[in-house]
Amino acid sequence: MDYEQFKIKCYDKWDLYLHANQYPYIGRCYAWAKRDSALNAMDMDREEMDDLFGTVIPEWDSAIKQLFRHDTTNLACLCNEARHLHWHLIPRYNSPMRFYEIEFADPNPDGNYSPYPKQKIQEEILLRIKDDITSKLTKTKTL
Repeated sequence: MDYEQFKIKCYDKWDLYLHANQYPYIGRCYAWAKRDSALNAMDMDREEMDDLFGTVIPEWDSAIKQLFRHDTTNLACLCNEARHLHWHLIPRYNSPMRFYEIEFADPNPDGNYSPYPKQKIQEEILLRIKDDITSKLTKTKTL
């Protein structure tokens, strides 16, 4: 998969990407640390923390709220499959939502986001979601 096509925005210390698995969490993204030597959360430096929690996540959260009206946000830094520092930004929904002619239904809104049912979404729709999120982010350093 060409992950670069899903890059939404470049920040000082992070790149924000649309996660390829949008079902059932429409608006799900991940922030990928730019520093090659950052392998997990314990490797984060103060500048990375400030950029992530002071800029990246708040901007993303605001954009997702405007677009999809999520109820809350889950953050996860697991570094299991991709052995590099990255954070999953997962919007959670108390009720099913319909966007792009697809019903997105959070299977466990009061519990852990994982495991979750996976449903392949057409690349064309993924790119529309990416473009919609991009349009809501602050217009600096946007791809």
